[in-house]
Amino acid sequence: MKVTGIDESMAGFTNLEKAKAQGGGVFKDMFTGLVQERLGNLTEDLEKMNAKKQEISQLKAQQEFTEVIRHVLPDGSILVKEYVDGKLDTCYRKPPHLKDVPDESQPVPKAADGTELSTQRKMKQVPAVRILEDMV
Repeated sequence: MKVTGIDESMAGFTNLEKAKAQGGGVFKDMFTGLVQERLGNLTEDLEKMNAKKQEISQLKAQQEFTEVIRHVLPDGSILVKEYVDGKLDTCYRKPPHLKDVPDESQPVPKAADGTELSTQRKMKQVPAVRILEDMV
């Protein structure tokens, strides 16, 4: 009596031994195909990764900059802040340019005869540009 689906050459072997004998070559072919496919993709992936690394290094190089910001304060002085690579490097205040104006709070000097000496009036220094006065 013959049973279909059984190869006579494999008679007496266990299923595990049959699978090893029959599928070993198929598995190897499938595995080598997968490895070759991955190797082909690997070179493409490495090229993409290197391109991304170059883009990142270019962006980092673009971020390295020096920036100077000047704030004009209400008293006329200038606050200068220097940033290097986005971090505060130096910060200093430049005093305003001063000009002489007559001091209204001081009395006007008078001569012995009682005449006012406006040329000898006391002077005070005030900023040449005062932003608060310009705004009002």
